[in-house]
Amino acid sequence: MTVTSSFSIQLIKPSPALSAMPPTTLAQAKKLSSAGSMETHRWDARLDAFTNGGRRLLDLLERLSARYHTRHCLSLNDIPPAQFKELVVALKERQPGLRLSLCSTIDRDIANDFKAMVEGGSIVQIQWQLRGQLPDVGFFKAFSRAGIWNHLMLNGAKTSSETCRAVATQPNIIHSWEITHTGDRRCHSNEPYGEVGPLPGQPLWQTMNDPVNRFLLVDRLTKDQLLRMRVDDDGDRLFTIGATLEYHFLPPDRLPDGYLEEICAMVAAGGTVAATHVRFNLLRAHLIGYVQEKGVIVGNSSLKNPRPEYIDTVHRQTGLDLTGFVERGYTSVRPEYRGLGIGTRLLEGLTQRAGDRKIFSVIAEDNSATKIIAIRNHTRKVATYFSEKAGKPVGIWMPEGMIVTNEGKIPK
Repeated sequence: MTVTSSFSIQLIKPSPALSAMPPTTLAQAKKLSSAGSMETHRWDARLDAFTNGGRRLLDLLERLSARYHTRHCLSLNDIPPAQFKELVVALKERQPGLRLSLCSTIDRDIANDFKAMVEGGSIVQIQWQLRGQLPDVGFFKAFSRAGIWNHLMLNGAKTSSETCRAVATQPNIIHSWEITHTGDRRCHSNEPYGEVGPLPGQPLWQTMNDPVNRFLLVDRLTKDQLLRMRVDDDGDRLFTIGATLEYHFLPPDRLPDGYLEEICAMVAAGGTVAATHVRFNLLRAHLIGYVQEKGVIVGNSSLKNPRPEYIDTVHRQTGLDLTGFVERGYTSVRPEYRGLGIGTRLLEGLTQRAGDRKIFSVIAEDNSATKIIAIRNHTRKVATYFSEKAGKPVGIWMPEGMIVTNEGKIPK
């Protein structure tokens, strides 16, 4: 806090919750997130500019909370990162029972300190101001794991399309975001798959994008509930993403009209494989699995027949003969649906339907995140070869139950 700064705090008394059940309509959500009253108090922060600013702020919040009989406090000004750090430490030490919505500027230099400190507690929502480059997504991940809603505010004049896409592909970590430019504020939905059919409705948080409403909704519904709730196309009914998933497993020649094109678009939108041969390879696939909700494809995977040239390359480098095997690949799950176990269920469904064929998948040796997921899904690496196409070593992974050595055992 600078020497001439002042700090405004909004005290909120929520309207009574009429029901303990989650809302099923937009009207109910508005009542749930409405404030019975709000008062703004200004704090002269000049004396706290260099000494325990965060701890003194917590002292003030506790006094105001007791005086006005409310525990919901929303900051209207940015808390500088150093004071923010002090506040988080003080909250961990005292756990005062407050419910806080805070604003702060992202400072990449102390991102590791934030990640180490945050373990949940009083903070419900953080509105982050991005002044420079977008930090690694790990900066936000620690707060999300603590149940905190991350709302990111971008400067429209300085925000690139690459930054917008990076933000939009992480809805489970950067939960909502907006672009501000010359006084205009536009809240954005996390739907980066622009070439794929849109999801029905719109996120509940986008419909009710006022910071106070969002703060109270997260507090009463939890971050994960609000993240999955959408307003249906009728403009009133609410539904939860992932509640009515339908799984299908079909050979490519039995897909309904238009589905192959939609699945190709899903794979391309994922951005992890070159789209040039996707359609050709899927037309020759052994089996395609896809997941729908409300008539929209939200995830897919497939069992592909490997090309003879690929089988020769792997055999020459590793001695592993993949003749008769099928490759699991082209897996894509819309960002809004990640974390629901869709990839695991697709793998299980494809494996159950593989018949007498064995399954393998390829994972680059430097892709640590995917390897962790593969181990969690009970698959193991059986060989490594150098891919000329990728320009790096690639591992071949198989489901544990399909791995057999000369001794009839799974290799260690």
